[in-house]
Amino acid sequence: MTRISEPLTVRLRKLLLRLRSLRVAIAMTVVLGVLLASFLSYVEQTSDLREQHIAQIRTEMNHLGTLTSLALREPLWQFEAEQANSIMEAAFVNPDVVSIAIWDDKGTPFATRTRSAEDARLVDATTHVVERNKTMVGKLTIQMSTAGYLRKVNEVRLQYLRNAAQISVGALLFILLLMHWRLVRPLEELVRASGRLEKGQLDVPIRPVFRDEVGALADSLEATRLALLHLIAQLESRNLELTDANEHLEQRVAERTESLEQTLQTLERAQEEIIQTEKLASLGRVVAGVAHELNTPIGNALTVASTIQGELGELKTELDSGSMRRSSLQQFIARADEGLALSLKNLQRAAHLISDFKQVAVDQTSDQRRAFDLAEVSTEILNMLQPMLRKSGCHITKNLTPGLVCDSFPGRYGQVLTNLVINATIHAFDGKTGGNISVSIGAADADTVELVVADDGLGMEDHIRARIFDPFFTTKMGRGGTGLGMNIVHGIVTRILEGQITVHSTPGAGSRIRVVFPRVASGVNSEM
Repeated sequence: MTRISEPLTVRLRKLLLRLRSLRVAIAMTVVLGVLLASFLSYVEQTSDLREQHIAQIRTEMNHLGTLTSLALREPLWQFEAEQANSIMEAAFVNPDVVSIAIWDDKGTPFATRTRSAEDARLVDATTHVVERNKTMVGKLTIQMSTAGYLRKVNEVRLQYLRNAAQISVGALLFILLLMHWRLVRPLEELVRASGRLEKGQLDVPIRPVFRDEVGALADSLEATRLALLHLIAQLESRNLELTDANEHLEQRVAERTESLEQTLQTLERAQEEIIQTEKLASLGRVVAGVAHELNTPIGNALTVASTIQGELGELKTELDSGSMRRSSLQQFIARADEGLALSLKNLQRAAHLISDFKQVAVDQTSDQRRAFDLAEVSTEILNMLQPMLRKSGCHITKNLTPGLVCDSFPGRYGQVLTNLVINATIHAFDGKTGGNISVSIGAADADTVELVVADDGLGMEDHIRARIFDPFFTTKMGRGGTGLGMNIVHGIVTRILEGQITVHSTPGAGSRIRVVFPRVASGVNSEM
């Protein structure tokens, strides 16, 4: 309910704030409108004021010059300077007169009077000839200031400013009162109503103050209030239904949980069986290779023993008949020594293979944690894989750093190395006759070691490389591939060896798989 009414409350408050700023905007608009109208009227009235004033000054100046020239006829004729000064003084009663200069008929200054002008650039002048009986007796020059129009402009400006101020104040008061009555007061009532909605007080109806846009908003709020009441009634009904349904929910959850636990246990058992099957299958492949590898040295030893046994019978016959010669005994001893040496060499080779296989088989079937030399364990595993590698035509290159002692799970490490090499022989050289596989081990840092298995085979596309660790994903489905080899490798590396595995591959350029794991495992996840 609060989430429904809150946006409306916020909108109304924002609207009220905008109206407050709107009142200021309207007030400023009114003031600017009045000032603009007054300014335009002022400009219109004062645009011709200067020309009118100059024309008036010139008219006055010509009129004053005519009267003064008539009054100066006798003073100039009689050389009465004092009388001329009196006439000029009478002319200076006009405040716009700046200077009057009088010359006699010979051009000699007769009388002059001046005063400072408001602006020396705003001065106009006129010259009149003084005649007596149509005879020139002198000249008269009058200068008058035209700056008087500035005083008129100032008076007009002050008048318009007073009028604009009076009109603005009156208009502002009228508009603000009207807005408060018709707009602000109804909106404040709507804000109070929205506040009640926000608090959940839905029992008070919302009525419009005026039938206008704000009144339509009030009607909308009232519709919202009624909708909220209806929604609350529906929610209460749904809550009753949910309460009734929850009474049986715990029982259904318990039943479903028990079913899921049984399913999970079944899946875990199936996963363990699949892993054990894959381990035994891997070990079985190694057993088949070892058996094939043992066949040659044991067969050679058996052949040598059969040959020596036959020659020994012949020597015994000669001895019984008394015809044994020294040369025959020496030849038998030489052939027996050569045969026994060959037989011993073959039996030692078989014993070495059996010893390596015994340790690998014990490690891979016991999951026992022990200290071991990483290079020695890797050598044993690769020796067990030699028959399979020769059969597939693959050549393996070893770069095993000696002296890397680890305290971890050699059987699980051996399973990882075995799966990686077998996976390379199966997938990397599909359609090719043999190839090169390199196995490298070394120290990644003081606490971790790394295993790198690389090949120069076909490589992988990005979409295959991205799914290489997915369970049951294989490119040889139906042709002997289970899709579990790399998934088991990933699980052993990350969960038991507590390491990381990364794959880099480029189509046509082979693949490189890097495994990094700590020298000393914590042993927390020793079971998989």
